[in-house]
Amino acid sequence: MCGIAGIVGTTDTGTVHRMCDVMQYRGPDNTSVRAFDGATLGMVRLSIIDLTGGTQPIPNETGDIWVVFNGEIYNYEDLRADLQARGHRFRTSSDTETIVHAYEEYGEDFPNHLRGMFAIALWDERQRKMILVRDRLGEKPLYYHLANRKLYFASEIKCLLAAGVQAECNRDAAATFLALGYVPAPETAYLNIFKLCPGEMAIYQDDTLRLQRYWSLLPRQIQNIGYQDAVDQLDDGLRTAIRYCLKSDVEVAAFLSGGLDSSLISALMCDAGASVRTYSIGFDDAARGFSELPFAQRVAEHLGTRHSTFVVSEREAQSLVPTVLDHYDEPNGEPTSVLVNLLCERVARDVKVAMGGTGGDELFHGYPRHGKIGALTWASRVPDNIATLTRSLLDRLPDSTSGNRLIRRAKRFGRALGLSPEAGYRQWLLLLDASLGAGMVLGAQDTNADAFVSRRLSEGTSFMQRILDVDVGGYLPEFQLTYMDRMSMANSLEVRSPLCDYTIAELAASLPAEYRLRGNQTKRILKDVARRYLPSEIVDRPKVGFDAPVGLWFKSALRPQLETTLSRDAVARTGLLNPDRVNAMVQLHLAGKHDYSMQLWSILSLEHWYRRHIEEGGRLPDTKKVEVTTWSRTA
Repeated sequence: MCGIAGIVGTTDTGTVHRMCDVMQYRGPDNTSVRAFDGATLGMVRLSIIDLTGGTQPIPNETGDIWVVFNGEIYNYEDLRADLQARGHRFRTSSDTETIVHAYEEYGEDFPNHLRGMFAIALWDERQRKMILVRDRLGEKPLYYHLANRKLYFASEIKCLLAAGVQAECNRDAAATFLALGYVPAPETAYLNIFKLCPGEMAIYQDDTLRLQRYWSLLPRQIQNIGYQDAVDQLDDGLRTAIRYCLKSDVEVAAFLSGGLDSSLISALMCDAGASVRTYSIGFDDAARGFSELPFAQRVAEHLGTRHSTFVVSEREAQSLVPTVLDHYDEPNGEPTSVLVNLLCERVARDVKVAMGGTGGDELFHGYPRHGKIGALTWASRVPDNIATLTRSLLDRLPDSTSGNRLIRRAKRFGRALGLSPEAGYRQWLLLLDASLGAGMVLGAQDTNADAFVSRRLSEGTSFMQRILDVDVGGYLPEFQLTYMDRMSMANSLEVRSPLCDYTIAELAASLPAEYRLRGNQTKRILKDVARRYLPSEIVDRPKVGFDAPVGLWFKSALRPQLETTLSRDAVARTGLLNPDRVNAMVQLHLAGKHDYSMQLWSILSLEHWYRRHIEEGGRLPDTKKVEVTTWSRTA
């Protein structure tokens, strides 16, 4: 695990060193930069496999193919044995070296032989060709900029800015961010800076950049398989993915929220024979409604893990918010970043690697909205006048910010009344719909801010496949996996997500939809696998979600920061957003008339990003650590 950076079209070790310097936290164990004729590669390394011999860049036998990469190749031992049998000679025991030999053997098809999470930069000196690759589900990021016959690339955008790439705001992308909470690839919040899509590779040769897909989840043939056989197949697949993710020369721990996904991951780690440390975070005071610590404790006791918990207060959250936002060089709409940052900081004191449950909700339809999909057809038949009246009545209900989501979900369902199922689901996904988002970003030209969602919901062989396409193709990589990557690497911690193993994704997408979602029963097949390892009280309890009580904090500890950063004068001075619209949302939230928790966090994140990276030209994140109030360990 590390961060990578480089330039094609020049030999410039000084610039690549600067690119590496601004992401030292991604790889504090080693920094290495190597120059070639017409290219320069650099990396910062967090040593996980082959601690002494795995320093990158790593070449092939003849020294004319070199690679740097961020991530892990989980099947490297199998791949290495096969490549050796084909005559390839290895000089290290690292997973990195399998990449160059796979390229020698399979050419540009080499990514299809890799199982893992990765962002790869491979330099073929013979052909003067650079190949950039992002893993299939987008666990690892890779950004690039092309100008003046030079290609710049890096694991984080701030590296490109350190190389002198101009920071210009992409206002259309900013409008998309406020609508969805993320900017779908290949766009970013910057003009002329792009990110590779999941499952995509870029080939730069002869001053030409060629993009091509090497993998896509959909469309996929639906299996003709009995339900119980499918449960067995998923169980086997998950146990295999866990065994691969346990490969490491250092200890591997686990995040444990008490929810289904992290509990199942922890159980499968124990089933594989690992001695597992588990870690949980929760809240005190008025935010107790968001805390799942008792459930995490129950799972830890059932599995016999070495369990540690800690509790975060409003004061700690308040002090950490600027640091968390600074670690993003794009705006990010997930307030849970604060909690994940604290969790990663604490876990990183003990270990270098942890497993998490990211991906289960997207692949197996685990969000509350998925349980209401069956009602969308009924909702579409509601007459317009009744739909309008119902929405008006629901809007009058005061929202809760204490952890009770009933009213918020009722209002979300009301948005779908009278609309087609596709349009209704689209409404559920939007943070800012047309009534709130129109004119919010000053100077934005694209009036269809949610074009990514609209397009994917209109394409595909079935409605459920289209939903899977939106969730796995956009929300998972650019929202969930992005915040996990940034917050973990900010603390020099590698997080592995076994549920994002591409074989699990392919299996999920090939199952009949009712195996994943039956009526309002979400994650049906994943729950039936989990019953083999976990108590029914954990498997069948209603989903709470690993959320931050940011709406509550905005009314208390974070209120001064909210009112200062998003004051009418401050927003007007920035000139990015409509100050009157922002002020109206702040006042409605503080008065308890609407819960704009996620919207205001996104607006706060966007304003903070613009001022730091566009107005001020970016700066290194504050590395100050925040101590938690309560810490306990249970044997």
